[in-house]
Amino acid sequence: MSGKSSEIVIGVDFGTTHSGVSWAVNGGSKRINLINNWPDPSATNDSQDKVPSSISYLDGKPQKWGYNVGPTDESLCWIKILLEETREYVKTVKAVQDCHRLLGKIHKTAQEVVADYLKLLWDYTIEEICKKHPDYESIYALRVVLTVPAIWSPKARDKTLQAAKLAGMPNDIELVTEPEAAALATLRDKAEEDLLEVGSFNVRGAGNPGLMVSEMQVGDAFVVCDAGGGTVDLISYEVERLSPLKIKECAIGSGGLCGSVFLDLAFAQYIETIVGEAQYNRIKEKNRKKMMKEFEFGIKRAFDGNDDQYSVDLRGVKDDRKNGILNDTIKINRDALIAVFDRVTQQIQKLVADQIAEVEENRLTVKAILLVGGFGANRWSSICRGATLWGLEHPTPESSSSATSSPTVTSRLSRYSYGMCLALIYNSSEHTMEEMYFDQHWGAFMAPRQMEWLLKRGEEVKEGRELSFNWTELVEVGSQDSGLKFFSTDLYYCEEPKPPTRWTNVVRSLCTVKYGASCDQLKRDESLRSKYTMIEYHQARFDFRMLLGNAGFHFEVFHHNERVGHVETEYAEKFA
Repeated sequence: MSGKSSEIVIGVDFGTTHSGVSWAVNGGSKRINLINNWPDPSATNDSQDKVPSSISYLDGKPQKWGYNVGPTDESLCWIKILLEETREYVKTVKAVQDCHRLLGKIHKTAQEVVADYLKLLWDYTIEEICKKHPDYESIYALRVVLTVPAIWSPKARDKTLQAAKLAGMPNDIELVTEPEAAALATLRDKAEEDLLEVGSFNVRGAGNPGLMVSEMQVGDAFVVCDAGGGTVDLISYEVERLSPLKIKECAIGSGGLCGSVFLDLAFAQYIETIVGEAQYNRIKEKNRKKMMKEFEFGIKRAFDGNDDQYSVDLRGVKDDRKNGILNDTIKINRDALIAVFDRVTQQIQKLVADQIAEVEENRLTVKAILLVGGFGANRWSSICRGATLWGLEHPTPESSSSATSSPTVTSRLSRYSYGMCLALIYNSSEHTMEEMYFDQHWGAFMAPRQMEWLLKRGEEVKEGRELSFNWTELVEVGSQDSGLKFFSTDLYYCEEPKPPTRWTNVVRSLCTVKYGASCDQLKRDESLRSKYTMIEYHQARFDFRMLLGNAGFHFEVFHHNERVGHVETEYAEKFA
């Protein structure tokens, strides 16, 4: 911690529609401070746990952000989604397409805009910390825990991480998945209330709607459904210990793109269907935004499926009594709203049901479902608070509290398989004739592009677990050679439930490990002379060791028990 006596842990939840920040001094009471006084010129939010993830520009420079962005400002609001290039909604959702077009207008990439937004968020966070600790720079080191969707690709997560660094956050940013952060905060809240409530989904195996934390038993399982603005992530845990509470992931998490923002899209599409595309497109942008704001902060949060009739402003549209449009207002009945909600909530219900089935396949019973996230305005700040909690539970070695901290989540399940691609000695029982070739150096038939998986999808990821694999490389070393010989090995990952035994297009590159061994050491290795090339080689035996951690793994290469190479890399799914 650069000689500082303590640290401040800052949890940052960068969301699709809204973002949140909390922080705590890692010492003493470790009280979590939630920033809830975000600047708002309209003064309608005396206390808001989150701030809109929106930003506007003037002459290519950030002009307004958060609540300061007005309804008539040309702003980027869904910029987080554009970090994930592989998703279909980037091409199909109009709002995302508009955001993409605006990027071209200001000549910036999505990552650059995210960095601009996070810088404004970060600067305000520092201002808030300074109010309570004016001299923090001389006392505390700053440590950031940033949340990411569990379903995102490695590329999208890396873009988020790099944007945060460009924003001025510390370089040693740690990542935690949104559902794990939400679980930590919610469990803490429920423990304080002594009530672990079940989510509102009516799905098989939902459990008892009044499950008390004190009544939980070792072996009980529960599902956390983090229904946010853009993504919905699910994660399931089994109780390992009650006091203090220890849990482990018991089913591979899942998720989808069906967050609350897609309710907004469904509502807008419903209005467009009622008034017609031509008339809808003629509505002024500020009137359209006002209508959507009334839906978001009114109907979407109040609707519970009853017979009440709701209405929103709809200016710029001619009266149509048949469809409830009169005096710049449209009335919406219960059946119409149910249809709007069902388009999204049915997707979430299926995700929950599938996750429960996954847990039950492991011979466990789901006793509760925790619904968190902004979808139902349910514990909206849980993710950023959970990120701070995660940081407090995983202190740096220099932290004064490191000896007493104990993580709540003891292990996770890998969502990917990790391994290497190698050429192996041909074995007729394992390899096909089509892939066989003769290697003159080895003087043997070989099978190329064979996958050696060190960690497979679904296996336990526990801090301190070490995986190892031995590999022999033929090296030509002359009697007069000195210095180092350099090598490199690529690491790969795969999302398939059963990873392939040989390389296919479902295998993705993760990183490259570079290492070197001294010629003197290589000369000690057993020699082999090829009768085909008449060259003498040394059979260098390398030991590859993969040490699993919470946030990533440490990959090391040894030769004659001496470390010759290493690389720090993060899991493709960014467990933490």
